[in-house]
Amino acid sequence: MENKFVLITGSGRGLGKELALIFAQNGYGIILHDRTEDNLKEIKGEISKKDVPYFIVAGDLKSEKTLDDLYKISKDKGVSILINNAGVHCPKLPLEKLDDQIIDDILLTNLVVPVKLTRRIYSMFVESGHGTIININSMSGLENQKFRTVYSASKWGLRGFSDTLKLESEENKVRIIDIYPTRIKTRPEFTVGMETRDVARKVYEVYKNTNLDKIILDEYLKNNGESR
Repeated sequence: MENKFVLITGSGRGLGKELALIFAQNGYGIILHDRTEDNLKEIKGEISKKDVPYFIVAGDLKSEKTLDDLYKISKDKGVSILINNAGVHCPKLPLEKLDDQIIDDILLTNLVVPVKLTRRIYSMFVESGHGTIININSMSGLENQKFRTVYSASKWGLRGFSDTLKLESEENKVRIIDIYPTRIKTRPEFTVGMETRDVARKVYEVYKNTNLDKIILDEYLKNNGESR
C-alpha cells in the first residue's frame, strides 16, 4: 500500500514529535522538520523503527529557503497533510517589557510562517483536489489574557487566517482543522499540563473524524486557569 505523507513543522520534540510518532504508527510517511538535524536525532531514531518512509528538512522557518525546501519535498512526495505545529512561547511580561526582537520572533514564527507555508502547500492541495491543514493554535487564540499581548495577537491572527481560509477551502476540497489546547508539557520546565502524547492522540482522532474542523482541549485550563 502506498504511504500517505504528512509534513509536521517543529517535529524534533514535544507535541511535534508525538504527532510524528502517532501518524507513523498509523502508516503515514513523515516529513520531519526542525531548525537543525541534531534536534531531529531522537525522533529520527524512533521513526526509523517504523515501517514507513521519512525525510528530513532542517532549517529556520523564518528563512524563505526552508519554506521552499519544505514545499519542494512535499510536492515530490505528494504530501496530503500539513501540520503547522512549530511555535514560540511568550514570556509573561507587560508589553513595555518586550523588546522588538521578541515581538518579531513571536509574530513571524507563530503567524507569518504558518501563513507563508500554508500558502505554498495549499496551492498544491488545490491543484490535486484534496488535502488537510491542521493548525496548532492555543487558548490564547480564543480569549484575552493578561501579559499575553503579542502572543495572543499571533494566535488570534492565526485563528482569523484559518477561519477565513475555510470560506474558500471547502470549494477546493481542502480541509482545515484548528486545535486550541491549554498548557501542554512541551518543555522540561512545564511540569504540569496535558501530556504531549495525549494531545497528539486527540489531534489524530479529530483528523480521522471528518465531521470535525476544530477542537478545544481545555482540561488544564479548567483546573488551573492558565493557557499553553
